[in-house]
Amino acid sequence: MIVGWRFDPETAAIGHRGDEGRAVVLVVAPATLRDGPWRKFLLDFMLGVECISYEDLRAGNMKYALEEYALVVVDEAHNVRNPATERAEALRRLLAGTPPKRLVMLTATPVNNSLWDLYYLLAYFVKSDSAFASAGIRSLRKHFGKAMALDPD
Repeated sequence: MIVGWRFDPETAAIGHRGDEGRAVVLVVAPATLRDGPWRKFLLDFMLGVECISYEDLRAGNMKYALEEYALVVVDEAHNVRNPATERAEALRRLLAGTPPKRLVMLTATPVNNSLWDLYYLLAYFVKSDSAFASAGIRSLRKHFGKAMALDPD
């Protein structure tokens, strides 16, 4: 949840992409945050950014074609931690295709139920299970599985 405003990297990224005029920025947030803090924030900083709810995303209620979006900001990102949900599937559809989209996820609770929550959030960024092989992690999925076996709570 957004508590106070300051000019931080996320704000800079939103402002930069929105001011370029070449890229469409999309914020996805729970409806209460879309209609409250996000609306105020976007108006205060005069950012021409589209802001939709998770329900809007699931229903495909967006102003532009999917390929028009260059930056997607997902607030309360733990809402898409379960890959089997319609919300998660809608986000994957949005992020698919070319040109690739930049993604910013905001959450205070990346782990709610288990470490798998964090794994599934990372999967939006990490496209290959072997992406960390050079760091000694040959399979990210197996690495998380081992961590869960050590302490499932």
